[in-house]
Amino acid sequence: TLESQDTKLIPDSCKSIKQAFRAAVQKELQHLVRSQHIRAEKAMMEGSWLELARRGKPDTQPFAHLTINATDIPSGSHKVSLSSWYHDRGWAKISNMTFSNGKLIVNQDGFYFLYANICFRHHETSGDLATEYLQLMVYVTKTSIKIPSSHTLMKGGSTKYWSGNSEFHFYSINVGGFFKLRSGEEISIEVSN
Repeated sequence: TLESQDTKLIPDSCKSIKQAFRAAVQKELQHLVRSQHIRAEKAMMEGSWLELARRGKPDTQPFAHLTINATDIPSGSHKVSLSSWYHDRGWAKISNMTFSNGKLIVNQDGFYFLYANICFRHHETSGDLATEYLQLMVYVTKTSIKIPSSHTLMKGGSTKYWSGNSEFHFYSINVGGFFKLRSGEEISIEVSN
């Protein structure tokens, strides 16, 4: 073999250095392999504990998906505030935010994607429409508690023709945007009615 030929050509003093070097390299490699194995086991254990901790921990990211309480929609001739929402029924869910008095309250500073999908409908049995043309509007408003002021973050709308030839009149308006919100600020929705 090449090693036995190598050994014949190397003087005795170099053989002992070669053996010592080989032993040191082997020892270091064994140490590395053992420590890598221990690190891998430790990482696997920590990973499983981390996964268990994540599963047992509630979701801390703030979000809210509210649905309208259709039995309590206010009426009026101009803008009305939609204040009766479900936050814990059906598809509605809220986490790390607060819902109070018809307003969604931000609990922590951050960037939020706000959206609203409002459906307007009128059934022919609900009575006559005041006009065949109707302006339908949605306003998403932010109110600051620290500095008492309100700002319209988004508005959307359309003028629709309510045909007398249809039993149902149904129109949907969607708005959405990305906003920086601060803890304590309130989000509310108003619509034309």
